[in-house]
Amino acid sequence: MTVPRISYGVGQPWGNAVITSIDVVGAAVSDVAIPPTLLQYKNSQVVAYYDADRTLTIADRNIGGLVWNYRKLDSSAKWDSHNYVDLGFDKSGKLHVAGNMHASPLQYWIIDLSNDEFRPVKVNALFDSQAELKITYPRFIRSSDGSLVFTYRNGSSGDGDFVAVIWDDPEQRHKLVSEGPLIDGGGKRNAYLDSNAPILGPDGLWHLLWVWRDSPDAESTHTINYACSQDLVAWRSGDGRPLNRPITLNEQSVVDPVPMGHGLINNNVRLGFMPDHRPVALYHKRDASGSQQLWSAIFEDSSWIIRQVTNWNFAWNFQGQGSLDFKIEIGVPLTTTYGLSVDVRLNEEVQTYLFDADLTLVSAEVAVLWGPLNRSTRSDGLIDRCEAARGWLAEDDSREWFISYASVPDQRDQRPKSDIPTSHPLSIVGISGSQGNCSP
Repeated sequence: MTVPRISYGVGQPWGNAVITSIDVVGAAVSDVAIPPTLLQYKNSQVVAYYDADRTLTIADRNIGGLVWNYRKLDSSAKWDSHNYVDLGFDKSGKLHVAGNMHASPLQYWIIDLSNDEFRPVKVNALFDSQAELKITYPRFIRSSDGSLVFTYRNGSSGDGDFVAVIWDDPEQRHKLVSEGPLIDGGGKRNAYLDSNAPILGPDGLWHLLWVWRDSPDAESTHTINYACSQDLVAWRSGDGRPLNRPITLNEQSVVDPVPMGHGLINNNVRLGFMPDHRPVALYHKRDASGSQQLWSAIFEDSSWIIRQVTNWNFAWNFQGQGSLDFKIEIGVPLTTTYGLSVDVRLNEEVQTYLFDADLTLVSAEVAVLWGPLNRSTRSDGLIDRCEAARGWLAEDDSREWFISYASVPDQRDQRPKSDIPTSHPLSIVGISGSQGNCSP
């Protein structure tokens, strides 16, 4: 399939909406596939990205404003696309930044955006510097009382723990959410979570969905698991049974016991919610013939009900380590009035799958051009991409905001061999009208 070149301008459609503004933030590194991050807090927009010199950069402005303020951090990217950057705000309104880590020592800063003279403060340790030497996958989430929670993997692929710490505003320091990690690999494996987890669901509970991997080889991924909690401390399985802390490999949390080598991979295990708040897992694994298929799982009565969704004639036999160029990608499931919607990319074609309240597939149609999974390869070898803004405590705004940028495909964390542009403009796109298709 030939994918049309993505182009856009003010007044043109963006999904089901119309573009109202396009503002260039700056030149961003393009020879490594590290997505930028866009966060909105009250009336501010903040972007974290690696600039043309590969320096980790924080840019902020008033929402819709014309002037950006820039802060360069003492951290530079190479060609490892695991080195994501995430952002979060504490109760006092200070910005927390963590990133450029792949099984490496903590890199974390606190910035007061209200003070132009404020220099970023480097946090040297969360609570124990000697226990924070192999950090990956930083993520900030906001608890139900507004507290800032920071989660990460401590360890390496196939041997790591999932840890959560909370920022104590009065004491201005981090504390473990509870003693020890939330999920413990026992030195034999590590958990790969839905990239948005822990997810605060529509039922007011925290939800985790994860797979296990027993080595750096992607083919060693296995076993889908689920847990939920009221307080991020005490966790239970889908049928309400309490889980021991830390959570380890055990049958109580298992959704689907997919064995190693059966087509399961991290990043493509997604958690959604039906209109009645029931959690749903979407993922892919191989069928009896060896073809990859999309599967769904929903908890009914006393067990997880697993269904094959697609009938693809497609084999994706991945193996090895490093960032893979995914041939299948599952987007974030969205709750609809009648069920569930999710975009799925197979090779270069993205389809929108609609499910009814019984999780029966109702339709699968080609998705509109602009969406989080659409990839448009340019003549210079870069791929046009977009990312949606995350709201922290954003003010009411009739617009939606997205980052438009370009980068190489994933290169297994190696320097690209071809002669391609090393930087490309990063822009913020504002849209108005119907809800766009890059929504988280």
